[in-house]
Amino acid sequence: MSAAELVVVIVKIAILLGFFLTMAAVGIWADRRQSAMVQDRVGPNRAVFHLPSMVVRGIVLLPPTLFAALAVLPAVAPLLPPWLFPAYHDLRPASAFEILTDSLQIAVLVGWVSLALLAGTVRRSGAMNAFEALFVDVDPRTIFYAGVALHAVGFAVTSSLSVDAVVPAARAASALLAVILCVAGIYTASRVPDGPIPVRLAGLVHSVADVIKLLMKEDFIPKNADRLLHGLAPMIALFPAFVTMAVLPFGSRLCVQGDPRQALTFNDLAHPAYQMGRDGICHGHGVGLQIADLNVGILYIFAMSGTGVVGAALAGWASDNKFSLLGGLRAASQMVSYEVAMGLSLVGLFLVYGGVRLSAMVEWQGENTWGIFVQPFAFFLFLTALVAETKRTPFDQPEGESEIVAGYFLEYSGMKFGMFFMGEYIELFLSSALLVTLFFGGYQLPFLHPDGVLVAFGETTLFAYKMNHVAVVLIGMVAFFGKTMLMAFVQIFFRWTLPRFRYDQVMKLGWTKLLPFSLANIMVTGVLVLAAHDAGPGVSAILKVAADATQALVALSALAALVALIVGLLEPIERKKFLASTTARFAAAAGGTKATPQQA
Repeated sequence: MSAAELVVVIVKIAILLGFFLTMAAVGIWADRRQSAMVQDRVGPNRAVFHLPSMVVRGIVLLPPTLFAALAVLPAVAPLLPPWLFPAYHDLRPASAFEILTDSLQIAVLVGWVSLALLAGTVRRSGAMNAFEALFVDVDPRTIFYAGVALHAVGFAVTSSLSVDAVVPAARAASALLAVILCVAGIYTASRVPDGPIPVRLAGLVHSVADVIKLLMKEDFIPKNADRLLHGLAPMIALFPAFVTMAVLPFGSRLCVQGDPRQALTFNDLAHPAYQMGRDGICHGHGVGLQIADLNVGILYIFAMSGTGVVGAALAGWASDNKFSLLGGLRAASQMVSYEVAMGLSLVGLFLVYGGVRLSAMVEWQGENTWGIFVQPFAFFLFLTALVAETKRTPFDQPEGESEIVAGYFLEYSGMKFGMFFMGEYIELFLSSALLVTLFFGGYQLPFLHPDGVLVAFGETTLFAYKMNHVAVVLIGMVAFFGKTMLMAFVQIFFRWTLPRFRYDQVMKLGWTKLLPFSLANIMVTGVLVLAAHDAGPGVSAILKVAADATQALVALSALAALVALIVGLLEPIERKKFLASTTARFAAAAGGTKATPQQA
């Protein structure tokens, strides 16, 4: 392995570890926020630290300034030495058109988002100057609709430009984007008031405070506990949460220029391919955005995740506590039982995909349709078994507070308890990432291919747009992590929506419901796969059109959900006082009420 390949592996590990550790803290915040909403109490918003106003202004101003410096490069490159930024110094029409389109669309996006946020802030807090007073009566939704119209106008204008006008227009658009970013950053920084600024970060500071508290707490070990196993159990419970992420593909292969027969070098990494072919074949070095692309794929995840039960069982036995022992026994029996149903629920999916390699599964979904459309019943079976495996409500019998106090980690404190806690939330997001990989296309998006966007139904092409290869890879990464967050929050909603089952109900559901349904799904899927294989080219063409239709359905649904979310967030909050009481109605009919001084 060359030094460049080693650095690439370290970077991929850092990306996954950073995402899952950060999302574990966010998941804890989301759980606490949900519990506060259900119980009508103060949420995780109490932890706060204060920063000087100048520091806050610098923090606010730094990101837009950096992005503005990057955006202005195509405009200022002719004024700089040719060797400094050769790619921007002599722009080719294809590169210039891409810079023009991206810069103009991002400029419009930053413009209307900034104005909409300003209008919403003015409505809530009032105007600070004459400029803000102009937005007192402006509905933020109107700004959103105008922004969407400007996006369409900008796309039409860029498409109608001649080849000779593309390069100067690209430089002008990049300069415009830099100016808008700077203006937005400076104006936002100017709204920061003087004096110490309380920083809560939407309650995320509470998670940081929890970590500090756990690190400072006493590490309590029961007198008659097995000290070795008591300390080893949290590590074993945390182990599968880290090693299973190694086989998750979080992006498509990044193609860089170079001789594939030679080892990868840092010079190769500095020259990624500009565009890819429709087939996605890389004629240089293909850098897979996956730590280890194992042939066994999902089987490796099953093998590693099965070791988590050892940590829970050891924690229950080594604590010298009857409640901990009951929690360990419950965890062992529940996890072993649901692993059977979880594995069998995916066999039908393996028959459709034709293998167990995760990267190949994601590629199949990009070429055809998402797994949830070919195996919807398996999705619900697998989701149920997965929630039971992560021991979250309504399957949290190993930790049942009302029955066994806290279960297998009852006698743990300090950072050892924190390891169990962190492992649970990392498993929550890992399970969500696995759901996305198997059933929701992984890093794939509808009609997004290695060479760009291609909207086609069967052999009929409706729209095609070539995109930069690196941009396609980055969009795929954002799509994977975004889908993972969405699925994780769906599982968090389960916890505060569904009641806890009895332990006998949990075991009965796994053995008498999920297991038979999984076997039935295997038989039905096998028959349908054989029938589709022997049906001939006519049926294959129909299935291909149906797959493209599902991609269109997903794209339209996502667009409608995004528009609804934006419109909902921009809707002004109006509070109206009203009386909805029969007593008030009868009093008004009798002539009203008289205000009199209160008597003791």
